[in-house]
Amino acid sequence: MRARQLSNQSILLLAALALAGCDMITGADKKKSLDAEAIGYACRVSQKVPEDCMKENEAQSPTAILNGWKKADSDIVEQVLDPSMGKKPAAAPAAPPAAPAAAGGEAKAVTEKGVEKVAAAKGEKPAAAAKQAEH
Repeated sequence: MRARQLSNQSILLLAALALAGCDMITGADKKKSLDAEAIGYACRVSQKVPEDCMKENEAQSPTAILNGWKKADSDIVEQVLDPSMGKKPAAAPAAPPAAPAAAGGEAKAVTEKGVEKVAAAKGEKPAAAAKQAEH
């Protein structure tokens, strides 16, 4: 009876050991490492610090995440990769052109029309809005 229990335990132990190394046999461990490196690379491109990246991906290898982050950093420094992804920064809206001083009466007429349109949109009387614009 005792030999039979020992034999069953031995079989279970051997099976557990064989399954533990299964990732190395099938190559799944390499895939997991490459996934973690890709996560680290993406974190660097998105300008996250490695520590935040590791906290967000606790199931991944911190070493592999850091290796990917460092690879992206070296690509950015060597200008192989543009972290802005080619997007140009938003330009400030251009200021409206100033009314020329020589056309005084014409510029004032255009301004009054604009005030009237704004006042009409707000539901105000155009004459009252024009007086407010003058002050």
